[in-house]
Amino acid sequence: MRTLFEIVLFEDCGNQWSLSRPMLSLILINEQIFPDLKARILASQPVDQHQRLSLCFDKLMADVTRSLDSKNRDKFTQNLTVFRHEFRVK
Repeated sequence: MRTLFEIVLFEDCGNQWSLSRPMLSLILINEQIFPDLKARILASQPVDQHQRLSLCFDKLMADVTRSLDSKNRDKFTQNLTVFRHEFRVK
């Protein structure tokens, strides 16, 4: 999952939709993965950016439930698009 997040955040990713589907599944299958991954990615960023980037991660899961139904997947995909944009803004 770390690789998927790194692709979305740090590379030119033309099709986030295709990456968002497995990302949500992996987050839901083991809920501890997401906070651990968040901590690792934040640790790799400048300290003065941690608060802003932490909020980006919080927004990523806003209104996303523990379900893989289409509506929930679409919400996660929308959140991922915003997350990527806000994360990359310096």
